[in-house]
Amino acid sequence: MRMLACLLCALLPVGGFAAMHRFSLAHQDDWGAQRGFYLNFENEAEGEGTCRLATLRLFLGVGDGKEWRFIHADGPWHTGREYRARVVITAKAAEMYLDGHLVGRAEGGFAPQPGPVRAGYTFHWADGRADYLVVQTGLALRAGGKEQRANFGAASHPLPLLLFAPHSPARLDWASPRQGLTLEVTFRLEPYPDLKALAPFVDEFGQCRYADWPGKVRSDEDLQRSAREEEARLVDWGKPAGYDRYGGATGLGWKEEATGFYRAAKHHGRWWLITPEGNPCFYTGICTAPAPTWDQTPVSGREFLWASLPEGPGWGENPWGPDPGVRYFAPHAANMVRKYGPGWLAKTDALMARRLAAWGFSGIGKWGGMAGTPYVPVLSRREVPNLVRHPDVFDPAVQRTFRESLRAQIAPHRQDPLVVGWSLGNEVEEIIYQDEVAAILKGKDSPAKRALIAHAAERTYAGDLGALARAWQAPGRQGQALYAAPLTPPKADLEQARRHYADAYYGFAYRTVKELDPNHLYLGSWMIPGAWENEEDWRLQARHCDVFGYDLYSEQFADEWFSGIIRRTGKPIFCGEFSYPAWYGGARGFGMYGVWAEDDAASGEAYARWLQAAARNPYCIGACWFQYRDEPITGRGPGHGQDLVYGENFAFGFVDVADRPKWDLVTRVRAANLQVAKWRNSLSPGRR
Repeated sequence: MRMLACLLCALLPVGGFAAMHRFSLAHQDDWGAQRGFYLNFENEAEGEGTCRLATLRLFLGVGDGKEWRFIHADGPWHTGREYRARVVITAKAAEMYLDGHLVGRAEGGFAPQPGPVRAGYTFHWADGRADYLVVQTGLALRAGGKEQRANFGAASHPLPLLLFAPHSPARLDWASPRQGLTLEVTFRLEPYPDLKALAPFVDEFGQCRYADWPGKVRSDEDLQRSAREEEARLVDWGKPAGYDRYGGATGLGWKEEATGFYRAAKHHGRWWLITPEGNPCFYTGICTAPAPTWDQTPVSGREFLWASLPEGPGWGENPWGPDPGVRYFAPHAANMVRKYGPGWLAKTDALMARRLAAWGFSGIGKWGGMAGTPYVPVLSRREVPNLVRHPDVFDPAVQRTFRESLRAQIAPHRQDPLVVGWSLGNEVEEIIYQDEVAAILKGKDSPAKRALIAHAAERTYAGDLGALARAWQAPGRQGQALYAAPLTPPKADLEQARRHYADAYYGFAYRTVKELDPNHLYLGSWMIPGAWENEEDWRLQARHCDVFGYDLYSEQFADEWFSGIIRRTGKPIFCGEFSYPAWYGGARGFGMYGVWAEDDAASGEAYARWLQAAARNPYCIGACWFQYRDEPITGRGPGHGQDLVYGENFAFGFVDVADRPKWDLVTRVRAANLQVAKWRNSLSPGRR
């Protein structure tokens, strides 16, 4: 799934990194455009260390459209008391006050950034361990006689509950005028407590012991009751009519030639996914389903967090690769054993199939699969050696290994009509960044390095290797010496080399998959719009796929910028992951994701809005929600040690830890799914 932390790791230089902690008290900014303002706590620790209160700094950044200006307060900070920070931004200067005392003044203008003001959360890409908590309690914005305030309800949660997600996010629709504004925030700092003194945190059903809400599971009978209630609802809903077994709509009044496989085709100027039976389909799927024993949370070293850890299914070791010997546990597996009894695994598979149909989904999305159900498989290149972060596709030996790896994965499914389309890798791991190509050119002789030199020599230096050597800081190097030399090309040449390498890599993957299996679509590598070196990366991948697969967690299907990219590319697109996980006001122990909803009903309403916008886009042919189940509140890892949360702990799921559908979400999703093909078809010429 899309994780900005993954992007950060991809961009960090080799040789070490710092643990970072960033907490936003208020921000409305565009860093690259140097517009707007932010008021953030920032901290760093070497390696995997702990960020300390003694090194905590409060930063005000103000942008004028040309540069950023900064004011910072270094403390000393004290726990157990409330602070008040006041910021005054005008067209000529910015000032920051702490508890009534002027911290600093920065002369210069102000360029407002459109969009909401956000506050009260730790940035997901910088949520490193700290020996303190920042608890925001208030925010006020004032300008031109107007005022808006935000309250932070989660700040009143008991400390053990607050530890699961020390945020209380707020979003204010606020237009900052060019003349400036005044903002005031209140916050307190708390020492991070000894977890063992507060343990256990998790009850026998995998829920937060310090939280309470309507519908919380309190007994095995609650599980049995929910199963009976779901059965009644599934019987009432039944299997929707008007669809083929692949999710194609049979009642739209038209169809295409049946080829036995999914394909993309235009109809009245709009792209559609065409099912193996020839029916038009807007594919809706659920990622990671059915996942009977996944997601797992790391347990070794922090067994004290749980009231009980039942033996049985759901246990695993080292699922992420590192840290051998670390045991992991999937709490929902134990609940399903309690709920469904003997044969629970077969029963949950059968129930999954009924749910997909009753909820109006076409099939399964990424990271999952089940017999008899359409799905979107993701190919791996784990067995292929990397030159830096990607294989050297200029090396014939590497090409053979790469091709054989893909063949082994594809061949058993080459004739499978349930495969929607192949993809390779995921998100930022498949982006070729400049630092990777720079490392190739600085490194030892390799086929990739030779190919990049030859490409630059031909395109930029008219075949003059001597001129290239001088420009790339290797004067006098010729022949083999040039290939072995550490090269540092100018920035424009480096970008040209990067694009050549990326084009060759994406092209090799596409050609190979299509040679191995000409029947199925190729969907690319699930690029995240914006998480690239530059916009050319989108075009590079688009040239080498049948349908452009991408992932995007955003408040709307496509803003003006992204809509323009889609339109200029002209290819059909397929969204592999989107989501609006419920936050529940921080009252259930889940973390707050970058794009979130307040509760399950709001999550379902956001799904319906997003899906309708996707259906109205002439290029989109499908979308998959991430994911089927909620993640464990203690995180899905990887990790080891004694922290409360490792990795993600978000309520992404359509079902909770007790394998109970979230009906406020599911009913709204079902209604949208059953309308999406009609929404799209109604926009064809001659229809209203």
